[in-house]
Amino acid sequence: MQRYPACWGLDIGHSSIKAAQVVRSGDTVVVQAYTIEPITVPENGDREEAVLKALEQLSQREEFGSTPVIAALSGRQVFSRTINVPVLNPKTVDRMVELEARQHIPGNFDEVEWAFHMSPSAEGGSNDVALFAVKREVIQEMMAKCKKVGIDLVGVSVSSVALYNFVRYDQVFPEDETVIILDVGAENTDLVFYQGESVSMASLSVSGNDITKGFMRKFRVSFEEAEALKRQVGDSRQAEKIIKVIEGTLGDLTSEIQRRIGFHKSQAPNAKLDNLVISGSTFKLPGLPEYLAERLRYTINILEDLDKVKVAPGLEREHFLHDLQSLGVAMGLALQGVGAAKADINLIPTQDRLHRILKSKRWAAVAAVVLLGSAFAAQYLKSETLLRENLELEQGIRKFDEDHKKDTQQAKAVLGKVVPTAVDLRVFQPMGHHLGLATAVVDGVSQAIAGVALRAGPIGDATTPADKGGDPLLQAVYLDAVTLDSLPAGAVFRPLAQPRRVTVKVRIPMVEGKSKWQEVRNQVLEALRSVAVPESLKPQFKDKSTTLFDSSLVRLTSEPEVQSGFQYINESYIDPVTGDGREDKQPRTIKERRAEFECLISPKEAAK
Repeated sequence: MQRYPACWGLDIGHSSIKAAQVVRSGDTVVVQAYTIEPITVPENGDREEAVLKALEQLSQREEFGSTPVIAALSGRQVFSRTINVPVLNPKTVDRMVELEARQHIPGNFDEVEWAFHMSPSAEGGSNDVALFAVKREVIQEMMAKCKKVGIDLVGVSVSSVALYNFVRYDQVFPEDETVIILDVGAENTDLVFYQGESVSMASLSVSGNDITKGFMRKFRVSFEEAEALKRQVGDSRQAEKIIKVIEGTLGDLTSEIQRRIGFHKSQAPNAKLDNLVISGSTFKLPGLPEYLAERLRYTINILEDLDKVKVAPGLEREHFLHDLQSLGVAMGLALQGVGAAKADINLIPTQDRLHRILKSKRWAAVAAVVLLGSAFAAQYLKSETLLRENLELEQGIRKFDEDHKKDTQQAKAVLGKVVPTAVDLRVFQPMGHHLGLATAVVDGVSQAIAGVALRAGPIGDATTPADKGGDPLLQAVYLDAVTLDSLPAGAVFRPLAQPRRVTVKVRIPMVEGKSKWQEVRNQVLEALRSVAVPESLKPQFKDKSTTLFDSSLVRLTSEPEVQSGFQYINESYIDPVTGDGREDKQPRTIKERRAEFECLISPKEAAK
């Protein structure tokens, strides 16, 4: 979306409206103002009227004027889902994601506004696409409210995305660590995981209202009285009693968090999880952060200071930091408006955005006329021309959309057949990885043993011909068997989900006085450690891994000495009686070492 030098973020919650204004100059972002306006709903009163009244009071007090504003919808109002798609050509991304969105977003697709944020998946090789959709009437209602109170609404985002934008921009964590963000709102709880450019989001069913209901049951009061009681609790000496009152609800919350974290670990086994950032007024309850730290075993980070965002000199820093725990969403929205956010989600209909851009161009033309008073007439005519051109452009866009509607529908019908086929074919990709792995193991080991035999050269008695009693020339090492451990039933489509063991058996002849079998055995060991990963399998292995087997886990497991029998075939033998040439098979015995090696394959999926 368009970037602005200053922007307000507007978070309309259940019991209050939080707003924060940030200003950006170059790489410096400064929070210029903030406010928290309570929403007071009279007994048996209309909540929507109460929200409108609070917006009006806030707008008048802060004098928003023409400063752009971005508002947030809670997770309860928005349909969200994360899907996985292959890496696509940037020119076709929007079209392919729309096809996926049409399949996943329920209801009439033409009656919703939707947007998406794409990031690399945790396991690599594909992208995670976070889809967000909301009924168009919800957006229209919010736009109408803002227009009624004089708020210049330029964008509508999602609370979880906004909080991610704030924490990602301002709070500093190690780059290799996966950060967990937990935002407990009144009606919805959001859980966000991010590491580097990868981000995934989930909504939990337990929320702040469930905690309020715990107070209702304990003290036998109405919901409003329980909510007021919850907000008034501030004495840390009461922490133990408070936690005991809502222990059942907190148990449900921690269980849901643990389940989602467990699911994330199953999708990204390499994830390093240490820090959990908590946000929302619910966490002002004394003892609640400590309770989570004890149950979840993570470092709990409270939003109580800024790492990158500056505070304007005219703003009381201590007061702002005291309220920061409730302002994460509003701050993230404002950061998106000034172009400092990673995820850019805007659910305002495209037509309204176009109208706004055209409108801003008109005002730019009028301002130019006023500034250039010495050439007023000429500039006025020029501005009128620009206005007409803009209006013609808008009408042309709409006509183009109508004229090509049929072509668009036909293209979507054709593309609609591509995605299901791609999904079907994707099922067989793991099987291809499995076959590719088996082939890589056999080829790699065979080439390694052949290389050792070639470098060591033949062994035996070359001075006395074999047909005269000398030992025949033999290879220094023979490959006897290569075994890749079997998979459990049904796991053939996940061949790289766990480490795989490969057993290699070789025979090393021990010709008396000629064989350096210990040297050959060591050469085999080094050759196995150096078997390279084929290019086709590199995405399935650890980063920077170049060898098929984990070199530290290739080892000799046994090397017994045995007496082995074989037949020496002399193809140039001449029968001394008949004088005829024929093959002569002579039984021979030789000592040899039966060496067995164990090698371990540690693919990327199984790396811990």
